[in-house]
Amino acid sequence: MEVQDEKKQVDLPPPDRFSFFSSKTQQAVFSSTWEGLFPDGNLDHIFQEKQKSRPDPNRPVWWLDICDATEEDVDTVAEIFSIHPLTAEDIATRERREKVDVFRNYYLISFQTLVTRSTGDDDRPGIPSSAELYILVFQYGVVTFSPSGCSHVSRVRDRIRKMHDPSILSSDWICYAVIDDIIDSFEPFTRAAERESEAIEDQVFIARIDDVQELIPQVDVLRKKITHIIRCLHGKVDVLNGFVKRCQAPDKHPVFPDGDLLLYLGDVQDHLVTTLSTLNHIDEIIGRSQANCLAQLSATNLRISLTVNSGLSKVTVLATIFVPCHLVTGLFGMNVPVPGEETSGLAWFFSILGVFAAFMVLSIIAANRFKLL
Repeated sequence: MEVQDEKKQVDLPPPDRFSFFSSKTQQAVFSSTWEGLFPDGNLDHIFQEKQKSRPDPNRPVWWLDICDATEEDVDTVAEIFSIHPLTAEDIATRERREKVDVFRNYYLISFQTLVTRSTGDDDRPGIPSSAELYILVFQYGVVTFSPSGCSHVSRVRDRIRKMHDPSILSSDWICYAVIDDIIDSFEPFTRAAERESEAIEDQVFIARIDDVQELIPQVDVLRKKITHIIRCLHGKVDVLNGFVKRCQAPDKHPVFPDGDLLLYLGDVQDHLVTTLSTLNHIDEIIGRSQANCLAQLSATNLRISLTVNSGLSKVTVLATIFVPCHLVTGLFGMNVPVPGEETSGLAWFFSILGVFAAFMVLSIIAANRFKLL
């Protein structure tokens, strides 16, 4: 059976990691190899990217996406498009820093996105995993290096097909759409975190001590999740601000977009700021709930400690009362002459018991007067 299972795994076809979309056909072609994606092998008429003073409106816009790119894939792209070695190095080594790099005939945008698969360091229960997505924007096309587990590419293609005005489609617009979809992908996690924070806040003041002990790990996981999401979004704020400033600069680089596309980027900025504000508000709620949980545990522990101390003090007082009696009876039990030894009857016995009883009563009265019992 194990041999058959291994054979089945070997015989499985490789996934379609490559996809090519063209505005001319409005269709995407998928393949697991470069040869299957471009059977004729002539890529010059598609990927010829010579910077022009004015873009050709009749030229179709293309989009090449590579999922989970290997070093060989990056080398192939670098050879076809003559990209800078620093760009190829960042993509091949999965550079985690989010940034915008400008080169002669293209610009590179590096973003982190949330994926549904585990990526090693973020493989923790309840915490989403992050991965890097790289966007190379040329004059007539875009090359994206996307991680598996995200659906940004397919959603943006569907958005392109539903466009009411295809004339606005450009490589810069595709870049904007991918960035916008990445920002939108954080919204479900934000809404889920908001619902979970509200549920925890409602349970804090009505939960029993055992329930509070169970809430603390939930609060801890939720805070880690929110912190991870905020950390992923904070880098995007700096990238978008720098990107928009470069687009608005008087002596901007010719590869940067202008015109109405700046309005789209401004909308993405507003959405990003709103999401961050919501996450910061949720983080404040969770922090307050966590403080309340810890305060309840501290108050409960203090109450239990006071109860235990009160019981121990009473036991100590009672032990203090009975220890002298025990000492006296121990002395009488020694092999030495004792008072009343030669007298017959139980007078001495009951006299000693009476003294013990009187001593205990007086000690208890004194302890009550001094509020020791």
